[in-house]
Amino acid sequence: MFWIWSDVQRLHHFLRLISVCPSEMERITCMSLLLTAVVSSSAGALRQYHFVNQTLNWTEAQRYCREHHTDLVTISDIQEQNDIEQAIKRVNSNADRVWIGLKNTKVGFWSDPAFYTEHESQYRNWESTQPGGDGDCVYMEKHGQWHDVNCSTIMHFICYNGSSKGFVSGQEKKNWTEAQKYCRQYHTDLASVRNQSENQQIQNITTDDQVWIGLHRLWVWSDNSTSTFTHWQSTKVNTRQNCTSIVISDEGRWTDEDCSKERPFVCYDDKLVLIRENKTWTEALRHCRNMDMDLVSVDSEQMQRRVMNVTSSASSAHVWLGLRHSCTVGIWFWVNGQTVCYDQWASDYDKQRDDCDTTVRSGAIRTRDNHWISRPETEEINFFCIE
Repeated sequence: MFWIWSDVQRLHHFLRLISVCPSEMERITCMSLLLTAVVSSSAGALRQYHFVNQTLNWTEAQRYCREHHTDLVTISDIQEQNDIEQAIKRVNSNADRVWIGLKNTKVGFWSDPAFYTEHESQYRNWESTQPGGDGDCVYMEKHGQWHDVNCSTIMHFICYNGSSKGFVSGQEKKNWTEAQKYCRQYHTDLASVRNQSENQQIQNITTDDQVWIGLHRLWVWSDNSTSTFTHWQSTKVNTRQNCTSIVISDEGRWTDEDCSKERPFVCYDDKLVLIRENKTWTEALRHCRNMDMDLVSVDSEQMQRRVMNVTSSASSAHVWLGLRHSCTVGIWFWVNGQTVCYDQWASDYDKQRDDCDTTVRSGAIRTRDNHWISRPETEEINFFCIE
């Protein structure tokens, strides 16, 4: 449940905060928060899309977007997909294939990255003609050699169980994603294969012609965001090509294409910006406001997802949010005037939140797991600004 306050309620709330702020610095901060609370409710959408009606190859389109906007567009859900299609049609109703920011990294990622060392992750046992670009996922055939194939293919699979430190054969046939989910629920993960000995162990426990293992091709967004939303054509991608376009004539479905093809493209301007400079919370607040922006208030699941999409690019272990603690009244509050209803506090939050003996506490997101933590406001770390 979310609370929605009127501007009058925000004024009354922050006037009360100002009256109890014990120090001059906290009074200044509270007054600054009061002004934000009045004006922030008029903020628009978090992203603006720009259809560029000139044809470039994917790399040139990426460069253009990064020079003139934020990046080639990332699509996080069906609403954004629909918004982007509308942006394209408004400019050019005849446009059909249009570049977006999704690109193929080629096969090389294991489902369980913690299972092996960096050196062990490089072991491969491809059949002589493989990988053939036939799909994003990898199976082992009965002679122990590997092939790539469409991830929707149904077959048996091999899990790894960390408790028994052994491989386990799945009893049902599933597609790769379903097999991964099953292995993570009942064992540890889909099998990672570190060497020839483990490859042989898997051969020994299955009589199937084909079994899934945990190796797969990863598609990544140009801005390094972690969105998992996809909208591929029903025939899926042929995966011999590495860049992605929207096909307007096919209900906006996506297809993979040769990156050298020249297409129009969609850029985005993100009003959420990661500042990779280390500042105290107060310095970060001032920096954002000098740019006519503000520290971000993560007061919804949607905003949390936005923040999570870019935390991996931070240069510090924590990143400041627009979250402040008042020791006097014992509450956390956002710079946009909301109290904390939605939250993503880390499990160790209770141990830290009321530590008022040394310095004022402010809220940050922890980059390794995207949970919130309480930090001394004097700590110097990266921060998020938002318009």
